Amino acid sequence: MTTSLDSLCSRYADMSIDICRELIRRSSEDPPGDTRQIASYIYSLLLSHGINCKIVSPHPQKPSIIANIIGEKPGKHVVFNGHIDTFPVGDLKQWTVDPFGGELIDGKIFGRGSADMKGGVAASLTAAIILNQMKEDLYGKISVTCVSDEEVDGPWGSHYILNRFPDLYGDALINGEPSSMEHIRIGEKGIFQARIYVNTSGGHGAYTGLTHNAIKIMTNILANLVPLDEENLNVPPSIKLMMEQSRNSYEKILGAGATDQALMHTINYGTIHGGIMVNMVPEYCTAEIDCRFPPGVTSVIIEEWLNAVIRKFQSEADIRYTVIKRTDPYITTPQNLLVRIAQKCISDITGQTAFPNYSLGGTEAVLWRSHGVPAITYGPSHHNMGGADEYIFADELPQIASVHANIAYNYLLNTALL
Repeated sequence: MTTSLDSLCSRYADMSIDICRELIRRSSEDPPGDTRQIASYIYSLLLSHGINCKIVSPHPQKPSIIANIIGEKPGKHVVFNGHIDTFPVGDLKQWTVDPFGGELIDGKIFGRGSADMKGGVAASLTAAIILNQMKEDLYGKISVTCVSDEEVDGPWGSHYILNRFPDLYGDALINGEPSSMEHIRIGEKGIFQARIYVNTSGGHGAYTGLTHNAIKIMTNILANLVPLDEENLNVPPSIKLMMEQSRNSYEKILGAGATDQALMHTINYGTIHGGIMVNMVPEYCTAEIDCRFPPGVTSVIIEEWLNAVIRKFQSEADIRYTVIKRTDPYITTPQNLLVRIAQKCISDITGQTAFPNYSLGGTEAVLWRSHGVPAITYGPSHHNMGGADEYIFADELPQIASVHANIAYNYLLNTALL
């Protein structure tokens, strides 16, 4: 850490707490996904600190913010990315605090999106405010992208800005999704989500022998969707070793068995609908499945597995499916310069050892990794994420803001000197 950066982090990092609370106070539940108030706040905040930024709004209710900081020395391009929409609040009766109050109680910041991911966004915004004051010492360029439409995997946030402004892929990505202070997420499991349709001729409920039952066929399909075993997963030994090295820390945060889950193919049966009346043999049934799979497996392999199961029942009904979402499990290697710099910065600032590993859930960092750009996720520990009384610990945010600023600065410095 340079003396100048050290001084600025000491002076400004605590801003991240206030910024996070202000972000929470601007509802951005998705659905419906209206982010106009929170985007307006971020835009005004960045402008007030002399940072060049603009509002990009291909959808009138779902704007995103793009900001740029240009260093006075030539170099690479680091991008901060975070989403500003959140899960819906759900049942207000389950909350003991105002979900949009941004209340600070006993060192905890409460509110919808505090963990996912307004805390991480606040840290990145604070890092940008710090780095903007070092432009004369800064190599290259820093961009900040605060996007909408992430929670519903919609087209108007990161997907849009990367298509419209491909320069925003940059050379390295820092994302503030919740990871915990001792984890650097360098990848995530792959995703294959599909909607399966079964159609038959149906019939009278008293004459079940005359026709096929669409719901019964669907349940047989789902029962046969047995996850691939270890022999068919082909997880690289280096990935297994990385996850084993972080096992104790990983499971302290995510629970016993989380490491094994990370190395497995899992399937969730998300929805199922079928039939018209209790006294009719159902003529249709629809189900949605969500498969997650580790490095070494591709979405093509998972789709072949699904097709093989469907073929077993094809003679009984018209069976088809549509793909809802598919991403492969892209990984930034632990040896990558970005990861090594992140580990050192985290150790220097927090005093903790940071373990590289990959997440069970998905983030938009995959959009950068799939494009060949090294990407890390580093954000606060999450508590009750997606549930009532969601919160993070306030004292983590200044440290994360300092880590973000230091990773970006040192990555640009080191790549310029190579």
